[in-house]
Amino acid sequence: MKLGEMTWPDIQDLAKDQLVGVYPIASFEQHGPHLPLLTDTLETEEIVNRLDQRIPDQVVCLPAQWLGYSFHHMRFGGSLTATSGTHIRIIVETVSGLIGAGFNKVLIVNGHGGNQPDLRVALQDLKEQHDEARVYGASWWEVAAARLAQIKEAGAAGSGHAGEMETSLMLAIHPALVKTDRFRDNSIRRESEYASSIVEFRRMDEWSEPGHWGDPTVASAEKGEQMLTAIVDSLEEIVGQIRGGTL
Repeated sequence: MKLGEMTWPDIQDLAKDQLVGVYPIASFEQHGPHLPLLTDTLETEEIVNRLDQRIPDQVVCLPAQWLGYSFHHMRFGGSLTATSGTHIRIIVETVSGLIGAGFNKVLIVNGHGGNQPDLRVALQDLKEQHDEARVYGASWWEVAAARLAQIKEAGAAGSGHAGEMETSLMLAIHPALVKTDRFRDNSIRRESEYASSIVEFRRMDEWSEPGHWGDPTVASAEKGEQMLTAIVDSLEEIVGQIRGGTL
C-alpha cells in the first residue's frame, strides 16, 4: 500500500501491528557523464514500488526522499545536498510521524552511500525518542550483496558509483535517461592493504575526474532486471522477518 494515496479514515482502519512502514531515502547528485542526477532516487523508488506490488498487504510505503547528504558531489554542477544535521532531522521527523500514526515497525530503505552515516545517527535518535518502536535501516546493495555478486561481471572495482550495477538498473527502468554514447570504464582499485579498514572522507572529484567510478560499458538492461529481482527478494525476506520478530 502507498500511504500517500490513502485517506486518513483508511489509515485509521488499518491493522497497523501487521504492517511495516517502508521509507525510501536517496539523493539528488551527479552520476558521471552518463546517468541523471536523480539516479539514486529513481532506483530506490522503483525498488520500493516493486516491493509494494509484491507484498501490498504487508507494507505501507512512503514516497522516496530525494534530498540526501551529497556534499562530496557538490563540485559537479547540479548536485544538491542537505547538511548532516538537516538530513538527520528529516529522517527522524519523518519516521516519528509514522510512529505517531501507529506504525511501530519501520524499514528505511537507503539508496545512497553518502546517507549511511546520517542514517546510523538517525536510528540512534529514534531509539532514544521512540523506545517502543522497531526501526531498521537497510542499504539495498548491502542486503542483496550475495545475490548481486552472482549477477555482476565487473567485480567490486567495476560496480562503484554509476558503474556496472547502477547503469544496469537505469537501463532497465529508465533507458531514455542513460547516455550510452558516454560510457567509459573508470574502475578504481585500492592498492593499500589497509584501504578497507581506514576511514577517510573525500570529495568525489578527488577520486574521479568524470564523477563516476566503475565500468558502465558492461551494463545491460537484462542484468538490471535480474538485479532488481535480487534486491526485492532480499527486502521481501527482511519485511517477513521484521513482521515475524525474527530479525
